[in-house]
Amino acid sequence: MATEKMYDLAFQFKRTKLWKQILESELFAVRLSDGEIGYCCVMGIGGEHIALSLYVGAEGFQSYRELVFRETDMFTGGFNATDAEIAFRQVCLQCSLENKDDIEDWQALEVREYAKAHGISLRGGHSFPSFSKHARYCIPWPIRGGEDERRICEALEAAVALAKLLEGREKADLGIAPVYEDTKTLPLLVPGMLGYNVSRTDAPGEWIPSYEPPAGIDPERVAEIRKLRKKGVYACELFRIPTMIGPDSGAEEAPSLPTLLLCVDTKSGFMVATRPVTDYHARPETLRDMFVDTLVNNKECPRALKVRDEEVRTLLEDFCMKAGILLSVDNELPALDAAREQILGTLFGNMDGLLDDDEDDDGFDFEDDGDDDEPDADDMEEAISEAMEQLMNMSDAELKAIPPMVARQVLDMAPFGFVPQELQLRLRRLFKNRI
Repeated sequence: MATEKMYDLAFQFKRTKLWKQILESELFAVRLSDGEIGYCCVMGIGGEHIALSLYVGAEGFQSYRELVFRETDMFTGGFNATDAEIAFRQVCLQCSLENKDDIEDWQALEVREYAKAHGISLRGGHSFPSFSKHARYCIPWPIRGGEDERRICEALEAAVALAKLLEGREKADLGIAPVYEDTKTLPLLVPGMLGYNVSRTDAPGEWIPSYEPPAGIDPERVAEIRKLRKKGVYACELFRIPTMIGPDSGAEEAPSLPTLLLCVDTKSGFMVATRPVTDYHARPETLRDMFVDTLVNNKECPRALKVRDEEVRTLLEDFCMKAGILLSVDNELPALDAAREQILGTLFGNMDGLLDDDEDDDGFDFEDDGDDDEPDADDMEEAISEAMEQLMNMSDAELKAIPPMVARQVLDMAPFGFVPQELQLRLRRLFKNRI
């Protein structure tokens, strides 16, 4: 629940219309009361998303760099599936001005109660303040007091003060200019007895994350792996499944994104399926052990693993060393890029081709209820479950008659836990060398 002070400052910020003067690329810094430096980004020049984002310290500033400069690549043709995760790597606090229909009912009620008590009109667009916390690979979540509340309030106070400093002045007079990858310094607002003083501060250097290795692996599982014949090379990386859940007025912490270990045979492009987990950061060994179990169950083991980055290397290094599997880091892994695009297409694309009972098509289709609205997650999951049950009830002869493309699409959903293991095995057996 947002406090009265947060709403006071949010409506003050709204009245400044600072986003009409400052571009998203024109960051300014503020010295916070805890000694940290926060980097403020004012959004809204295009009138679509109006907000103040606060990136604290080197980690926060690095996430801003990744977002902004990656977006620049996107507009020049460099977009790929990796960009789907960029927004979920943001580390910031945000106060946004939303339309009523874009926030949860409990949030709208909270704003209305504040506005009524303070004689504020909520007419027009972008009249409902919303406060959110963004952490690496977590779903954005409401700010709930404490350090986060203090910091976003101090950022809003600085933004309101900056709007006053700009009265009768040019941005350049305060040193406000676009931030580029090689920018060395930024304008710094420092609160004082008589208001804010403006000076300069160094831009943080590159922030590099560190990773804790997982708990030790069961020696018996390692022994089972060592008995398998090693063949082929797999490419592996962690894949966070982009999802969005509306803020829960009662939950205390933001849930992590579902994470799976995406593993692809570099020669065949075949994906080795593991189920996603939601507690990866707390228990990374869970994902590693699931991968090991999959290798044992499939009676297949690669002679080498190529991983995308240091995070996956840390996850698998101990296992690979004990199992006698060569491990190397390689950022250029086209098999993974293709698999990511395929998963995202399956997850968010039009799935009408998966289940289509139209007599002019050989596939299957979800039942069309005539509603043009996008299905919600529960409806989609229920439809997929029904489809899997329908396929499970088919005889081998009936199952073998479905188009190979449909069988491939079904297997593509295996990493998300939708496809029963028995169905996976039957499809692989019946469509061997056809998909």
